[in-house]
Amino acid sequence: MESAASSEQNQNHCSAINNSVPLMQGSLPTLTLSGKIRVTLTFFLFLLSTTFNASFLLKLQKWTQKKEKGKKLSRMKVLLKHLTLANLLETLIVMPLDGMWNITVQWYAGELLCKVLSYLKLFSMYAPAFMMVVISLDRSLAITRPLPVQSSRKLEQSMLGLAWVLSSVFAGPQNYNC
Repeated sequence: MESAASSEQNQNHCSAINNSVPLMQGSLPTLTLSGKIRVTLTFFLFLLSTTFNASFLLKLQKWTQKKEKGKKLSRMKVLLKHLTLANLLETLIVMPLDGMWNITVQWYAGELLCKVLSYLKLFSMYAPAFMMVVISLDRSLAITRPLPVQSSRKLEQSMLGLAWVLSSVFAGPQNYNC
């Protein structure tokens, strides 16, 4: 009996998250004025963030092409590239998802899509935070141990890889919520 109630609760999780007011018989939730404002602001911020992150990636690409062949990108530019990719990922996943959720007010896409999109949403929110931690650690090491850090590409790659892996691992439990 307990497991039936638990499974029913899990099935209704995605549609129940967005319902702050209990549904009365025959009434469906609607998009309120505050919801319309949120959707408009989210769309505006989505356009702004996509434009600026994409333009920065293009700028990094031009810097890379101007470099002499065989020369590697500076550590900071590599870190900024990963941060920008993480921010762009967050922009392209979180903002449209939240905007659509506010427009529809309920979840209509089914349990599988709920799990996948919830995972991607959390992954894309963890990634920029971990990239900022990597940049902070890198800058701290560059100040406290300048000589060993200058030549340590492996450390940089390891920290970046760990940031992406931890983002993936920490987003994993979200799959059990839908």
